[in-house]
Amino acid sequence: MQPKQIRRFLVSSRATVGWLAVLAPGVVCKAWRMNSPLDSETRYLIRLFGIRNVVLAYQLYQADRPEAGPDELEETLRQGIAIDTLDLAIILLSKASSGRESFGRMTRGLAAVAGVVLGVLSREDHE
Repeated sequence: MQPKQIRRFLVSSRATVGWLAVLAPGVVCKAWRMNSPLDSETRYLIRLFGIRNVVLAYQLYQADRPEAGPDELEETLRQGIAIDTLDLAIILLSKASSGRESFGRMTRGLAAVAGVVLGVLSREDHE
């Protein structure tokens, strides 16, 4: 796959997950294997996560337009990689739980790893 195709996939996946978290936090709760029903604070935090992903998707979409400079695209990709790396670090450093919740933790970790990998593969080679 070409970097541009990977960026399109990254934009669409971030936007999909983001809007899903904003509009239907219960679905994200089930994917993450969280206890249901959610209290209002947890719904709020899931929605914040969703808004963050929607903004990252929009930033990358705007940075990938033809009139944007290559520095803008590179900076946007670096921001996404940094955020996903921090997510992964927090997941790895958080207290491990057992049983059903550990699968949800693994799901979150895999999503963060996928974000890092797609971000790195999306970068253009300017040499």
